[in-house]
Amino acid sequence: MTTTSTPTLGPSPVPQPPARRANPLDRYSVRQKLLLVGLLAGLPFALAGITLGTQAYNQYLQAQKQSQVASNYLQLQNLQKNLRYMRGTAPQNVDPQLNQQVKDDMATVAATVAAANIPEAQRLTETMQAKVKRVTDLVDGRVGTAEGLSDQINLVLNEELLSLFTVLAQTGNLYANSQSRALGLVELASESMPVVLPESGRYIINTVEVLDRVQRLQRGERTEEQRAQVEADLTRGRDIVAELQRESDLLFQQYPDLGRELKPSYDAMYSDLDTSLRLMFNELVVKSNTALTVDQALDTLNPTLESQYAAFENTTRQLNTIYEQQRSAALNRLLLILLGLLAVATLIYALTQYIIGNITGRLGTLTQAAQELSRGNYGQRIVADSQDEIGTLSNTFNVAAEQLEENDRRVAQERLEQEQLQNNIGQFLDVTMDIADGDLTKRGVVTEDVLGNVVDSINFMTEELGSVLTGTRSAAESVTAGSHQMLSTTDTISSGTVLTAQSAQRVAEQTEEVNRQIQAMSEIAQQSAQAALDALLASNEGQQAVQATLSGMQGIRETAQNAEQRIAALSDRSRQIGQIVDTISSIASQTNLLSLHASIEAAGAGEAGERFSVVADEVRQLADESAQASRQIAGLIAGIQREIAEVVQTMRENAEQVNQGYQVAGTAGQRLEQISTLSRESARLAEQISLSTRDQVENIEQVSASVQDIAQIAERSQESVQQGRAAAEQLQQLADQLNASLSRFRLPS
Repeated sequence: MTTTSTPTLGPSPVPQPPARRANPLDRYSVRQKLLLVGLLAGLPFALAGITLGTQAYNQYLQAQKQSQVASNYLQLQNLQKNLRYMRGTAPQNVDPQLNQQVKDDMATVAATVAAANIPEAQRLTETMQAKVKRVTDLVDGRVGTAEGLSDQINLVLNEELLSLFTVLAQTGNLYANSQSRALGLVELASESMPVVLPESGRYIINTVEVLDRVQRLQRGERTEEQRAQVEADLTRGRDIVAELQRESDLLFQQYPDLGRELKPSYDAMYSDLDTSLRLMFNELVVKSNTALTVDQALDTLNPTLESQYAAFENTTRQLNTIYEQQRSAALNRLLLILLGLLAVATLIYALTQYIIGNITGRLGTLTQAAQELSRGNYGQRIVADSQDEIGTLSNTFNVAAEQLEENDRRVAQERLEQEQLQNNIGQFLDVTMDIADGDLTKRGVVTEDVLGNVVDSINFMTEELGSVLTGTRSAAESVTAGSHQMLSTTDTISSGTVLTAQSAQRVAEQTEEVNRQIQAMSEIAQQSAQAALDALLASNEGQQAVQATLSGMQGIRETAQNAEQRIAALSDRSRQIGQIVDTISSIASQTNLLSLHASIEAAGAGEAGERFSVVADEVRQLADESAQASRQIAGLIAGIQREIAEVVQTMRENAEQVNQGYQVAGTAGQRLEQISTLSRESARLAEQISLSTRDQVENIEQVSASVQDIAQIAERSQESVQQGRAAAEQLQQLADQLNASLSRFRLPS
């Protein structure tokens, strides 16, 4: 019977997860990623802060620009005031210092406008600079009249200089202000006062020119037409001054703080303007003949310019103060925003550092524990005191560590059991080799493992086999003794037949001794019958021994079959061990898969995750080693199965030998049955001889015929005895062969 071994399939390959697309963040550490998250979290605050800071900075720049424009107004005011000082005076009477002051003021305005880089203002300044130069040239040349000089000055005051106030106000965004009081001051400083002051002065200068004609040409007598002209100029001058006063009073009423700062200077301005208007009204409207000269009038009118431009300057300075306050407020707001951004950045940084420290600290603890775990210290545990992913990872680590610790204990236990099993298998193989060599006194040690049942079965089988072989040996010895006895009996029968033949030959010559010979023959016949009966009994006993031998052989064959079944059960147990080894391999594969998942999680952990990846690789290597050890154990079990198959083959060969012995014993039984037949025939013949002797005693006359019959019967008996002897010798040879076969076995006593 041929045994076909089924190859053991290895563990199925672990399915690999789909490859993850590379992420640019993978090359950053956890700390760097958390810092990036902190930066992204602070980005909205930074954008809001930058937006607010930009607004504050723009407000700061706008306030600074507005303050600069307001400061430039002072230069325009000085130029306007000095030109008004020159207006109404003949060129030759203008103070050269005043003329130089006008030149200096013009140069300062030109430089300031050039620095401001305002194309429209630069164009106006160039035109105005040419007109101012013509004015100063008239003064330097001391040619022309006061009226001609006034006309040139009016061109500057009413055109380019006035437009320059408006252009600077527009380009300097003086009107872009959230405070209405600042807008009121801008209207006063940019639109009202630059127009009202020169315009009202122009009306007064017109009356001075009328006064000059009255004194030079009319000896102090004015005409009605001149009165009407003066009255009209003074009325228009008073109207625009009154309009300015209403505007300023309304502003001061809305903003009392401005009134407290500016109203005194405005009151002084209005008082001086009223004085100037009244002076010219009294001298040229009320009076028809005046003694007031132009110089006297100018001496009274020009000092009022100081109060006018003092109010103008105070307005500009107050506006500049507001702009400075707004600039300071914008600067403070900018600084506050920057400090807020710094505080928010510091808070975000501190919070990020705290979070980073919390996360990386716990990751560091997890990494250190994983490193200890990779060194074989499976008792590592992590306190999972959080509900986040790291807490979950810590719990998972603890579970994995417990499983690894349990696996380590189980593997150590299994290794110890495997070593013990290997030792027991070695000892059992030694016993089986001794048994295979014929020493049936050997017994295997029955252990508590899976091999114990097999050893117990083999011990029982060996004991039964020894018992059967012991019985077989006894039966063989009995057959040998019976054959020897049969040989002895056949020798006796042969001798009897020889004597019978000799007696039959001597019957004719010794008739006188017939009775004695017949008696002797009767005795011999009785002995022959008895010997035949003994041979019959011996043959029956030999047949029974052969039957016992056949039964023993049958028991040996059944025992061998039982042993084969037990060994097949041992093979099944070894296959069960192989299944356990496959389970160990599966656990190793699952451990490998778990380490692979740990490597994937570690790959998402960055620099800290690299150390954890090393741990996962060590775990995977340990799983590979466990799988390799499992494969080695599977190889050992396969070897055991092969050896068991050899034992089965040996048992089958022994069974074949037993079958051969069974056939030999069967043949011996047949021979013994033939001997039994011959013995019965001999007994029957001996009985016939006995009957014949009795008949010879009764009828001596039939002696010769009977002797002849006896001789023939003796000859046939001699042949039968020879056949019985040959059968006995053959039976003895078979018994000797059986004893020789059994001599290789060392049977228990």
